[in-house]
Amino acid sequence: MDRRNFLIATSTAATAALIGSGQSLAQAPQTPAAAPATKEENPAQGLERRLAQYAAGVRYEDLPVEAVQACKRFLLDALACAFGAVNASSARIAEATYRKAFGASGPATIIGNPHLIATEGAALINGTLIRELEFNDIYFGKDPAHPSETISAAIACCEEAGRSGRELIEAMVVGYEAEVRLSDAYSWASRGFISSSAAAFIVPLVAGKAWRMPVDQVAHAVGISGSRQLITLAVNSGEISMMKSIGPGYSAMDGVFSTRMAAAGMTGVSRPLEWLAANVLPKETSVSIDLDPGRYQLTKVGLRRFPLQGDLQSLAEAGVNLHAKIQGQAGMIREIVVGVYPETLERGVASPARYQPTSRLTADHSLPICLAIALLDGDLTLKQFSDGRWKAPEVHALAQKVKVEVSQSLIAQMHEGHGTIVEVRFNNGQTIRESVLIPEGDAEKPMSQAAMEHKFRQCSDPVLGAAGSNKVLESVAHLEDLKDVREFTRTLRTAT
Repeated sequence: MDRRNFLIATSTAATAALIGSGQSLAQAPQTPAAAPATKEENPAQGLERRLAQYAAGVRYEDLPVEAVQACKRFLLDALACAFGAVNASSARIAEATYRKAFGASGPATIIGNPHLIATEGAALINGTLIRELEFNDIYFGKDPAHPSETISAAIACCEEAGRSGRELIEAMVVGYEAEVRLSDAYSWASRGFISSSAAAFIVPLVAGKAWRMPVDQVAHAVGISGSRQLITLAVNSGEISMMKSIGPGYSAMDGVFSTRMAAAGMTGVSRPLEWLAANVLPKETSVSIDLDPGRYQLTKVGLRRFPLQGDLQSLAEAGVNLHAKIQGQAGMIREIVVGVYPETLERGVASPARYQPTSRLTADHSLPICLAIALLDGDLTLKQFSDGRWKAPEVHALAQKVKVEVSQSLIAQMHEGHGTIVEVRFNNGQTIRESVLIPEGDAEKPMSQAAMEHKFRQCSDPVLGAAGSNKVLESVAHLEDLKDVREFTRTLRTAT
């Protein structure tokens, strides 16, 4: 789908009114709360309506403490990723182009930027920033998914409407729960799409929640957005382009705009998810999504210790652990055998193109390059990718010695997962081995609060300074107490 052509085709007047001016829905009539979703599936209702009903039933007062705390962790992590990417070309191009095409003003904050922009623009740019570094959260359902890709829409829509911190938490819970449950039910990759395509169906739920829209309108918004936004796996194939970063932002922008149109009376496609399941190979007769309102799944989402593709987290940890054992002997390494799960190999992390990356965007998706850096340097950080360490001749030389295979030993230890076994073999016959079944940051092995704050500060301090970072940390820690989320978003901006 060509999103740009769609926006251009939309009348100039409507675009100026709805996007350029950031027309607010804060004063929209308050609608009665919908009846909470139930465990029972109603075959007479499309999934888009059932999802909308589920979203309407999410209330802060009903959330368990662990769900609220998880939301704040995810928010802090997403902000860390965004601050770390403030100078990314993809975000700068998106901002400049958006302002030129649709106007420079609006009610919404761009993270790490002093200037406001329209809500759709903030969803686009912040969504790009969050995704740029391959450092944001991850959930392993039928495909690896990144629920934080809906956070930019949640922040922007709540900011436009002047919602409270608790209402921002509600909007985030809607995004995370919908993403996790849809990821458990539906495989995008098997149909040729990346998991970010799910945001097309989820962002309208988030925006509708923030704007307190009726269930019917939100269901139409899902039908508008979801029927026209699918991101193909071409984005992750071969040499990685900027589309890897900007795709989720595009979905967030279009999802917010689709929701705004639904609020104005536009109708959307009925049963878009069912249509995809029934008509795109591999075909399924139905899609069943668990929408039990009493069970919260967002605590199963993990975070990333390293700024790499999710499948490479355990590999990086294994390489870092092996570093001390090979110091001074890198030149004596004969070969490195890496054992992974079949799904990891199928995602192309060790394809021929990954052995010779020509951009940072491809290097952080490369198993051999990432392992070589970890073994040589004892760490994998943003700096190593931004300063071109991945280009070093010694890194490439070691990467060429990496052989990747499916490990039956790994599968025997844990039938399925995202672990790795790394075996380093030397010319003298010596062998050293490291196995990481569950990487640090995984939902089953979460990062400590100290580690979370360290990750945040290494990204935010260069942008905000230590004092500015402290303000953000304080706002996130007490998010539920904020009467107006704009108190929080002001801390995300830099001085003019």
